[in-house]
Amino acid sequence: MFSEYAYQSSWFNGLRRRLPPPCKIEDLPDIDFVAISHNHYDHCDIHTLVRICETSNSKSTRSNPLRFLVPLGVKGTLVSGGIPECQVIEMDWWESIAFRLPSALDTRIVFACTPCQHNSGRRLTDYNKSLWSSWVVQTRTVEDETVSSVYFAGDTGYRTGTGSCPIFREIGNKYGPFDIAMIPIWRGASLSFLGQLGYQLADDTHLAVTHASPEDAVQLARDVRARHSLAMHFATWAGSDREANEPLLRLARARSGDWWEDDGFGALNVGQTVTIPIERN
Repeated sequence: MFSEYAYQSSWFNGLRRRLPPPCKIEDLPDIDFVAISHNHYDHCDIHTLVRICETSNSKSTRSNPLRFLVPLGVKGTLVSGGIPECQVIEMDWWESIAFRLPSALDTRIVFACTPCQHNSGRRLTDYNKSLWSSWVVQTRTVEDETVSSVYFAGDTGYRTGTGSCPIFREIGNKYGPFDIAMIPIWRGASLSFLGQLGYQLADDTHLAVTHASPEDAVQLARDVRARHSLAMHFATWAGSDREANEPLLRLARARSGDWWEDDGFGALNVGQTVTIPIERN
């Protein structure tokens, strides 16, 4: 998401980002795959995706085209925006796909489309007409031994009407442990206009079905068996500095350690690069 606004049209601009992107799209390294969690504007920015695609396709040195991995029903959004249909792969929950790595012929990269708890829609008429997902990304040897494993939770809640959502424990049992998990700790652009007006929700538990709180995110990380976790989805579209900082303060109270510690959970600055330790299973 490199655009200035979460949504922009000829007659209306949505929430403006608080934090600038870490770089220009043209400065990005070669990208082989882009995984999309769902079609909400702040997660599926067509302007950004088309520019990434055009930049990638213009490089004559590429041996394989950039591929976009999306949940069911999202392919049409990308294709109608200008991305070639042959570069978009649509997947259902629990489906997986493997690719050989040209740089390491004895290693495969595997993408698994996994469930999460959210919703979808870009207008009133397409509410929940497409799927939302989290993603598992693993590198495996030809003998199917997992070398490294990453979990991207997408945009998700954790609570149900009767307790925690059991799907995350199922993901952890099937694909975990994960070397690193990227987990949302806030509601992102949702209701951030309240912060711009100087208001704040006194109780956000009614949002817990679709947006994990910092406390829920820590438990979600344990359910998926993450060795290290990074926070996301909390500051770029926040309506105020207070709203951007609150989830970090709550995360610090809820976690057992920072991201570099075993079972720790932390946050990075925009543009910051870190090295994550990899443990063989």
